[in-house]
Amino acid sequence: MRGVNRPVPKGYPGHPGDACELNPSIRALTTLERALIQTFPADFRWIGTKTDMEQMIGNAVPVKLSEFVAKSLLNHIHECENKEKPQVTIEYSEFYNWLCGIQKLSEKVKKDTVSRLKRANMICKLPPQPDSYYLFLLEQSDGYRSLTQTVRSQVKRAVTLYADYCCNA
Repeated sequence: MRGVNRPVPKGYPGHPGDACELNPSIRALTTLERALIQTFPADFRWIGTKTDMEQMIGNAVPVKLSEFVAKSLLNHIHECENKEKPQVTIEYSEFYNWLCGIQKLSEKVKKDTVSRLKRANMICKLPPQPDSYYLFLLEQSDGYRSLTQTVRSQVKRAVTLYADYCCNA
């Protein structure tokens, strides 16, 4: 996609390197058509002059290509982390005891917190010290996204408490 969108000038004789023969019925693409080819959503809001918009579209990496590359990188990072990191044995009973001694939670909430931590570990293996990057990876996983908003919140809270436990244990 070129950064300019000029029609073929009248009287242009053609060139052996042109993509096709000149045909008067062929028209220049509209700005919207060019944006759609670059996989921008049809309702994407462009700011600037027509020349600015054409330049941005021409210089853009196609949106869907960027999305595919980003997801592929995230999957690769996740696979590498799972391969390189030793399996962590989580002492749920010790975490539960910590919740009993340190946190002022009801019995039901303590049991639910341990249950939500187990669910987080099943979705995305817990590292020795969970951090914001772990939460990011967890939030990107299909297993996490399939949970209700309430359960997602409880899972994040359990991981946060577990990270506190790991720091203080």
